[in-house]
Amino acid sequence: MYPSLNNPPVKLALFQLKFSAVEMNVYDKTDTLLRHKFPIRKDNIEVGLNLDNTSIPLGKSRLNGTSDAKIKSYIYLTSDQKERVEILEDTLTYISELLYNGWDNFIKQVESVLDVFSNVLGNVDIKRTSIRFINRFLLDEFEKPEDYFTTVISKNGETLFPLRQYGFRLQYDIPQTNVYAIVNQSVESDFSNKFAYLLDIDVLDRQSLFYDKETILSCISNLREIKNKIFFDSITDKTKELCN
Repeated sequence: MYPSLNNPPVKLALFQLKFSAVEMNVYDKTDTLLRHKFPIRKDNIEVGLNLDNTSIPLGKSRLNGTSDAKIKSYIYLTSDQKERVEILEDTLTYISELLYNGWDNFIKQVESVLDVFSNVLGNVDIKRTSIRFINRFLLDEFEKPEDYFTTVISKNGETLFPLRQYGFRLQYDIPQTNVYAIVNQSVESDFSNKFAYLLDIDVLDRQSLFYDKETILSCISNLREIKNKIFFDSITDKTKELCN
């Protein structure tokens, strides 16, 4: 339905599940499996400190108190740190900053992550499923934004001063579904007078699901169709040529 691009502009691809919270220690069962592909692990620890009504004098002093430390999140990374899995008590996220080589390769990695967590999240109530793709276009000039994009902020005549940066945000509700999309577009010029344009598309489904791989993949496939429609509706033929 949509054309294939020889040089896709995707700089980051993301898949995320939001679900009813679980205890962080249930993820201990996934550690060995995750480390096969994501050998680097980083723990984010949240610390609460209670000084038991102790007054704090000026200068250096010794204080008495109690602390409460707990794991806030786990982050697993590949050796090159271009792929990662982020785990919170109510969120699972897979992020890839690899050179994008097509949907099939992306979804293959998502499937492998879903397999790892199938035993520990099999009973959770999924509250939101989403994919997000951040696209970056490098342009030699940007005098007429409408030459490259179909939705723009325009001004009659020339700008008062040379353009350095602008941006805007759109949100779409997809009719007769629980899906909505958040689209951020921004452009920034560097000092070489080139323009980097970001088209950030986040598509989210709020329907309640059980943790079943095939059901989740079907949901993601639908989100992909919406993402593609927004992407190709947002760019002109001239921009497509830049990606081929």
